[in-house]
Amino acid sequence: MPVLVLDTSADITVTLVDGDGAVLADRCVAEPRRHAELLAPLVTEVLTEAGVDRRDLTAVVAGTGPAPFTGLRAGLVTARTLGLALGVPVHGVCSLDAIA
Repeated sequence: MPVLVLDTSADITVTLVDGDGAVLADRCVAEPRRHAELLAPLVTEVLTEAGVDRRDLTAVVAGTGPAPFTGLRAGLVTARTLGLALGVPVHGVCSLDAIA
């Protein structure tokens, strides 16, 4: 029951797949202002590394900030689009709560 987690609330773009509490694969990239450009390839890399087909995802979780608008929007739009395309729920989580 893999879950795709995206957080673009900071200069670092984080994408990880979490299955039953275990991190299967993750990527952290310190590339400010390139969230929209890097997010889709990172999602593909993580799914490939974990051996998970996107159709097997059970949910998408996105960090909701606080954050600068453009980077945050890239993550939220990507999460929502994936959720709609795959027919899975999308959940927003405060990025500060996730770090704590």
